Amino acid sequence: MPQNDEHKATVHRCLLGTGDARAIAVEATQLVKLLQDVHNLSFLATAALGRLVMASMMMVADQKVKRARITLKVEGDGPLGEVVADAENRGKVRGYVKNPWVELPLSEKGKWNVSAGVGSNGYLTVIKDLGLKRPLISKVPLVSGEIAEDIAYYYAKSEQVPTAIALGVLQKPSLGVLSAGGLMVQLLPDADESFVGMLERLLEKYDSISRLAEQVGSSQDILETIFKDLSKKWLGSTSFEFGCRCSRNLVKALLLSMPELESERDILEVRCHFCNKVYTFTPEEIEELKGGGRS
Repeated sequence: MPQNDEHKATVHRCLLGTGDARAIAVEATQLVKLLQDVHNLSFLATAALGRLVMASMMMVADQKVKRARITLKVEGDGPLGEVVADAENRGKVRGYVKNPWVELPLSEKGKWNVSAGVGSNGYLTVIKDLGLKRPLISKVPLVSGEIAEDIAYYYAKSEQVPTAIALGVLQKPSLGVLSAGGLMVQLLPDADESFVGMLERLLEKYDSISRLAEQVGSSQDILETIFKDLSKKWLGSTSFEFGCRCSRNLVKALLLSMPELESERDILEVRCHFCNKVYTFTPEEIEELKGGGRS
């Protein structure tokens, strides 16, 4: 899909203090807007997918291998159904919501009720493809369905890394997506206890990461603002854009893998979940596939 630099998201990473913690921030307003347009998402679905996509970008940007890919899959008992985000550290990200038009009343706090949309009963699956023989797969129960808390629980349970995460998408019915931002802070081994207390107080001051993203406008400025009184060692940045790996040849391979590929009297349409692109096959092309040919 055609896009420009305006649709990109940026992740910045740094070490805090004397190496007591690692902080990662993302600003993804325009990218989340694009996802909303591509999938015709409701406000609720935009909030859920935006949060998960931002988490996937922060997680994969911190991988040290040359080519890494992280897929996050949230399967709860809420009406949104499956929510999936898929990010590569080469700067590509995509995602989808199974039921993208679901809308629910706001929560008691006046926010999009992502927890009710996702559901609190279910699982978060994290798939890490780090170029090894097999991907690393972890599955943990959902804590709340709010996404951020569920990712933090994954880090505590599967990687034993104390992690604080904030994810937010600010929207107004008349204006659409106003901002989207995320922050992830992880304590490193032997972090000073006084530093931990100070870090907790700093994070409590900023209860809305999406509003902060709206005010400052960049991922680096998110880190500069929250941790302005702490020394920082910058580790780099990564730009992400919406990108899907689907292709006509991949769809052909999928069709050929089906146990029974029936002949079609009409045009066969296959739609990609991630980008909504539709691939069409004529009855003649289906016959050719069945015969082992390639068009």
